[in-house]
Order: sequence, then C-alpha cells, then structure tokens
Amino acid sequence: MKKLISFTIKADFGMFKKPDINDKIFITYNIIPKTYIWGMLGAIMGYEGYAQNSDKTKMPEFYEKLKDVRVSIAPSDRNGGIFKKEFILFNNTCNGETKNITEQTLINPAYDIFLELDETNQEHGELIERLENKKAEFLPYMGKNEFSLWWGNFHKHKTFEKVEQKEQFQVLTIIPKDENFVLKNSGYKEKTTNYFYLFERLPIDWTEKPRQYKYQDFIYTNAVFKQNEFESLCLNNLYECDKGIICLF
Repeated sequence: MKKLISFTIKADFGMFKKPDINDKIFITYNIIPKTYIWGMLGAIMGYEGYAQNSDKTKMPEFYEKLKDVRVSIAPSDRNGGIFKKEFILFNNTCNGETKNITEQTLINPAYDIFLELDETNQEHGELIERLENKKAEFLPYMGKNEFSLWWGNFHKHKTFEKVEQKEQFQVLTIIPKDENFVLKNSGYKEKTTNYFYLFERLPIDWTEKPRQYKYQDFIYTNAVFKQNEFESLCLNNLYECDKGIICLF
C-alpha cells in the first residue's frame, strides 16, 4: 500500500555542487536535487554509497534500493524559494600543492520533502520508522559531509489521492517544466504582482554509460492555475495531500 510521508530538513549551510563548473570556483544548486535526497535516505538506512562501492561498474547500493521512490520538494523559504548564498575561499592542499578554491555556499537551507513509500516493503517500513523517530545509521548531510543536517515535522498523510478535477489550484512543490509552459497571470490582475517564478535545471537520475546526470527543468511558483492547464503541469503526477497539492516525480 502506497503511503505519503513528509518532513523538513535543514542545516546551517549547504552545497549541492554543479558539475559543469570546475575551475577553482564551485557553484551550488539552490534547490536540493532528487539525487541528493536518495543519498540522504541511504545514509539514514545505512546503505553503501560511492566510497563503499567496490564494483565501480555498478551503481551504489543506495541508488539500487531507492531509485523507484518518488519524491516532491519545496524550499522552506518565504523569499520565493531563494536561499541566501555566500562565496567562501578554501585552501586545498594536495600532494604538497596548495590551491585556492572558491565555493558558493547556501546559508540556512531548509526543504520540505515528500516521499511516496510502500508500507508492504519491509525496508520502506523501516525508513518510515527511522524518519519518524529521528534515527540514522550514518549522519546525513546537506550536500557536503561537513554540513550535517537535521530533520523534523514528520507527518504521515491521511489524504493522498491523485488530482482529477480542480477549478483552480496552487502547487506547493517544484513542478517539472515542459516546453509548452507559459508564464501567466491567470486573469487575476489584482494578484499578478504577487506571483513569483523560480526556474532551475536539476539532476533527477544518472545515465548508465557514460555515468552522467539526467536533467529536468523545474518551476517553483505560487501562481494559481486553472483546470484546463493540468496537461502542462504533469497531471498524472499531481496529488492532493493533507497540506495541499504536490507534484511527485
């Protein structure tokens, strides 16, 4: 039986490194990618990660165990989901050589995480129990092992059903964006100035050969959508829960 749970993760600092910049300056994603959430859950469960994976031709244990878990993500910030960022200079010493590296760091990042789990799956049941009771095999972190994270606000949702018809609605979480998406004012002129749109391209999985990120464009917005706009908002992935409408992917 499918079960929806949610919780909030937070840390003093965070860094989700973008792989396309690697010249003495590292840039972070603003929103935690799904791939990092899998890693965090793997640490809580005690699954092997990259460092423990002896067979480099295969994906690590945490991925094989959690790759089918659908998630939903919302930045826990009222400033349009954008977290404050600072650049920090590090001295990196390797083989007797010292290099200066500048790293962009998130300040006080926090995210509401929703997970679709199967209660009949023993390991999913254990994950639910660990999240509810704040137990972890390994210390989870916000992108880097020096940025340990905490979680709270655990909630088992009583309402969890696919959205079929809705005259108008808002989505609490990030939404996969397709090429047909159009910025809109919904005809509510008095509310238009209060709408915000945050766009970010995030990794959602890995390819097998070569092992690279698969990417998806996402939107985070407080815009009000109408029923006839369901198709452009991944209708099959919209669900109503205790807290509102979310998008699982």
